[in-house]
Amino acid sequence: RVGAASDRMGYRLEGPPLEQEGPELLSAAVPVGAIQVPPSGEPIILMADRPTTGGYPRIGTVISADVPVVAQLAPGEGIEFETCSHEAAVRALIEQERGLLA
Repeated sequence: RVGAASDRMGYRLEGPPLEQEGPELLSAAVPVGAIQVPPSGEPIILMADRPTTGGYPRIGTVISADVPVVAQLAPGEGIEFETCSHEAAVRALIEQERGLLA
């Protein structure tokens, strides 16, 4: 679920901490929607005001079409993830943009 310590930089997720193996990574570019896991084990979904680089392990990325949905979540609300192919993510974004133009 979305934690109270969420803002435009990142949405912190609360729940059982995720186990990490190995050292932190070298800093690398991170897109909006990247899901990083800091040492606390509680994932962070990086949002609009995120840093441009990060060194925590990344376990996935929220597709571009769903980032606005995440941005509307309030602290305490649940969130679920599912796998998505690159092609499906592109289709979802195209459909979203068509809806905005209609």
